[in-house]
Amino acid sequence: MDKETADKVRGMVRRVTLKNTSDDGQTQRASIETAEGIWHDDVEILQAYGVASHAPEDGAVGIAIAVGGDQGDVVVLPVGNPSQRLGGLPPGAVAIYNGRGDRVVAYPDGRIDIQAGASVTTTVGGVSMTVSAAGVAIVGGTVTHNGRDIGDTHRHVDVVAGPDLTGPPQP
Repeated sequence: MDKETADKVRGMVRRVTLKNTSDDGQTQRASIETAEGIWHDDVEILQAYGVASHAPEDGAVGIAIAVGGDQGDVVVLPVGNPSQRLGGLPPGAVAIYNGRGDRVVAYPDGRIDIQAGASVTTTVGGVSMTVSAAGVAIVGGTVTHNGRDIGDTHRHVDVVAGPDLTGPPQP
């Protein structure tokens, strides 16, 4: 193989550093440094369907693949769906999402936002809690507030028949 062909083959796959990442539009784009001082601008960053991230630029690296070459050695990159991509994330944020608008976004300030069109269910052991437009449903376990049982088995003190109020739930 001559030097020119060998250089082209070596350049097909490279580790790159990123800067100027843009998370707007159907695809995320960035400037990449493919070799010392050699930059390529507006390069598409492929992301797997349902997973979005906006990596902080401090130390951001990736693998760049120059399309073309040996058909006997095919590599499949993550499958994406640009028309369904969740964009507009701030640097450091990570999200999982679907095309219906349901998503979980972890922000760099420690906040996690969950948005669902129908409901969100959390299950731990034999206890589950579902939040939906109809309200909150808890199955199993006990429900407490400030150490007091407020579930279906709690008891009140100082119960008086009629329109009077009861005492607080017992701990």
